[in-house]
Amino acid sequence: MENKIMISIVIPCFNSEKTITRTLLSVASQSYKNYEVVIIDDGSTDRTKKLIEDFFEIYDLNYKYIYQENRGPSKARNLGVSNAVGDYIAFLDSDDTWHKDKLSIQMKLIKENNLNFLGSTYQYSEFNYNENSNIVLKRFTFQELLIKTQFSTPGVVIKKELFLNLGGFDTHMKYSEDNDLWLRASLITDLYLIVEPKLVRLHKRAYGDSGLSGNMFGMYKGELFSLKKFWKQGNLKSLNYVFLIIFITMKLIRRVVKNFLGKN
Repeated sequence: MENKIMISIVIPCFNSEKTITRTLLSVASQSYKNYEVVIIDDGSTDRTKKLIEDFFEIYDLNYKYIYQENRGPSKARNLGVSNAVGDYIAFLDSDDTWHKDKLSIQMKLIKENNLNFLGSTYQYSEFNYNENSNIVLKRFTFQELLIKTQFSTPGVVIKKELFLNLGGFDTHMKYSEDNDLWLRASLITDLYLIVEPKLVRLHKRAYGDSGLSGNMFGMYKGELFSLKKFWKQGNLKSLNYVFLIIFITMKLIRRVVKNFLGKN
């Protein structure tokens, strides 16, 4: 094992007693071992802290537990990174899990291709990856990411220096703050995604199992806020800015209609 910790796994959590142990088990099962775990408890009032303490009494892993009053996931992740010692940051949510070879595959590709940013796609079912699976890697540009979000937070490994240079997650945003960061990153470095195999498992739908419509409107407002920033900074031409506003508005309408029809 290398002496220098290479990856800091940042996990924000809030009242996660039903899922945190499952998430931590997927971390402990990683074939790549040169990491630390940085857990930011965002004001939990349930048994989350106790379960975390119980877990690390059984599993001898390098970890930090930091408690803060409830301030939201963006501030929690930024705090986690500021307390991280690894050269790279891997984000994981407290209700998601990783394939056991996720970090091994990503770190191998990062070193071979000298990458600052590498994401992984997700699925909702059990993992079916094996060592003989082909790895499909794809680069995404700023313009492509404006049209469609490609990176999920639990799949991303980002160089800590890059994250800090970008100023971290925008804490003024409640929704779409992750895609806002990926867009900012794409302006200064190449962003790559492991399209296959899928190395992240989400245990709830991307827009949430409850409050789906509210989340969609929140995401919509977050996207508008982000677009306005890029337009004001000169990264978007006015015509493109107007087109994208119309485009994401049409996407919202389609999602609302689809959600409505799915409930009837």
